[in-house]
Amino acid sequence: MGYFENARPEGVSHAAVTIATDDTTFALSESATEKGVYLTAPGVFGVEGKTYTLRVAVALNGAAGEYEASSLLPHAIRMDSVALQPSPLASYLVDVLLYGRLPESERCYLNVQAFKNGVAINGKLADFSIIAGEHAESREVNGKPCLSLFMKSDNSVLLSQGGGFTPIAEGDSVRIRVSAITREYAEYVHNAQKELRATIPIFNGPPANAKSNIKAGGAAANNGASACGFFTAYSSRSKEVLFTRTSW
Repeated sequence: MGYFENARPEGVSHAAVTIATDDTTFALSESATEKGVYLTAPGVFGVEGKTYTLRVAVALNGAAGEYEASSLLPHAIRMDSVALQPSPLASYLVDVLLYGRLPESERCYLNVQAFKNGVAINGKLADFSIIAGEHAESREVNGKPCLSLFMKSDNSVLLSQGGGFTPIAEGDSVRIRVSAITREYAEYVHNAQKELRATIPIFNGPPANAKSNIKAGGAAANNGASACGFFTAYSSRSKEVLFTRTSW
């Protein structure tokens, strides 16, 4: 698929897909409603601290291919609560304050996502908010700003078009989800976000794809096949708060 294609890539059916740890292998089944989407059986869940390996065997254009990638499942953050307060940066911004404790892992990276009345505000990869907590002085997080949201105002139409984030309004339910992610995935997101930005000078050629951790094997590797995207595991916690300015 070309770099400037807007269509969603078409899924591939009839692949053999497994996810394995050192002692267990889970076979995934293709969704009955969505081509190329593979799901684990009900009741399957990850265990924090373990490494998971994805393996895919599939025939493409008549040739058999094998693909593999691995990811650690990080320990989750302890998320006690979240709060919303006016941002000192601008009158139309609201800071999200996080209370909890970071996992004991030396390398701690977080992906902070917001949902307004159940709909993702920064759900696109270009809008992901990645925080590196590996150099934090304390594991305890006591009201640290982790994300800024737009607040609906007279210029909310301009904000929603120019800022990429949907503004929140009085009475909206705001859910904050904090996912503990690996350093490798954090770097992939940062690199992908760089590729999505405008290049300077403007007449530069299109950028290359962000580096994938998915490796081709067997006949696929012999034929020079490569993969895009990234396989990762992450642990998520979330808290919900009602947006109101009565206490401001």
